[in-house]
Amino acid sequence: MKITTIKIGLHQFNNSTIKRGLVALRNQLVPVSLYQDENNYIAQAIEHEAQYFYQVNGVTVRALKHECERAISNPRLYYFSSALKLHFRVQKARNLGFGLGWPEQAAAPINVCELGK
Repeated sequence: MKITTIKIGLHQFNNSTIKRGLVALRNQLVPVSLYQDENNYIAQAIEHEAQYFYQVNGVTVRALKHECERAISNPRLYYFSSALKLHFRVQKARNLGFGLGWPEQAAAPINVCELGK
């Protein structure tokens, strides 16, 4: 099992140099648990037995290989980023009660956003 930890956050459009510096200092000096919220959190991209999963706060959803790779390379929530797609998939799974207790129980399916309609 290969687990990659990712720090997810909002995209910082049109930031000044000073604001980018403050965010960089915050990321280095302040534990994420002190500023963790709905849009700033730690996620895990997991490769297990040739399958891919994305986990946030105990909720695990199935993912495609390229979704995990893109979320690792660009962990920002904006427009059509893979991180944003996975973010919404995790929220839907949490609301429906899927993906809890993985690996003992099944992860939420890739099409979880289509369920419960």
